Amino acid sequence: MHQKFSTQDVPFHHEFGHWREVIADAYFNLQLSFQDAQSFNGQLDTWDLNSAQLSRLESSALRYRRLRQHCNLQDRQVLVTVPIKSDVEFSQLGRTTRCAPGQFLIELSEEPYQFEHGQQNAMWVLKVPAAALKARIGEPSRFCARQYDCTQGVGRLFTDYLQLMTQQFDAPHASRVVSLMGTQLVDLLAVSLQQHPDALQSLTSAVRDAHLARIEAHVRHHLCDPSLSPDHIAQGCGISLRYLHMLFRETGQSVSQWIRDLRLQSAHELLSGAVATKSIAQIAYTVGFGDQAQFSHAFRKKFGHPPSDLLRGKKG
Repeated sequence: MHQKFSTQDVPFHHEFGHWREVIADAYFNLQLSFQDAQSFNGQLDTWDLNSAQLSRLESSALRYRRLRQHCNLQDRQVLVTVPIKSDVEFSQLGRTTRCAPGQFLIELSEEPYQFEHGQQNAMWVLKVPAAALKARIGEPSRFCARQYDCTQGVGRLFTDYLQLMTQQFDAPHASRVVSLMGTQLVDLLAVSLQQHPDALQSLTSAVRDAHLARIEAHVRHHLCDPSLSPDHIAQGCGISLRYLHMLFRETGQSVSQWIRDLRLQSAHELLSGAVATKSIAQIAYTVGFGDQAQFSHAFRKKFGHPPSDLLRGKKG
């Protein structure tokens, strides 16, 4: 679904309040500071990708602040911003970076930040549940407030595909096709982040990341197996069980909890793009749950709604 919002037809001096509401509805609560207190113009286009949201934002000079009281740890989101016309400056977790056209950066919803551009600017913004990104690259906080190149390699593929998707929304695609495109976009984002040199901070982290990447590939390949266990993973990846648990200690999750979260996230993406003939039980078994009731309970606990909510209206 494509929606448009603009200050063009808003009464004079009401555009400020209108834009605050538009931004809060599209992303999350932010404090806005307008450089020109007399006039402001802004336009926002959003495209719903089921498991993510893509938008193109253009506005006058502006400063956005995410305050501590705005942060919600229960609904963690990641914003990926790709400036088009001019630089943006961003600060979070003690890091400050300037991001120019030809680069992109990521912002975390659960931590305070400041984001600003001192002149008229346009930008692409991808909003992704943090869980979807974490399932692919681990904890996303180590990637925030850094610039990532989008003029070559996978970064270029990511931003090219992002823009191509908006052109495809004029065609009458089924919901499952839109969901598939959204998943592919997040996959490209994850690969482009992992390939950046800053992702590996030392030889130790490089070795650790290499093991975790192999573990993740193994688990994804065997996700449908309900008997998948830490023992099976360690044997399949050629490492000791003790070392496997040590690798996960820094993530704050046990191996079993990570597998369950990965299964639930995969199920969420499958349900978002499922056709009407696909049942909840089939999807539960596809991601390795042997019991539908157990799956539905775990799904509701993680996402706040039953899996059936995502199947409603999926008519292909």
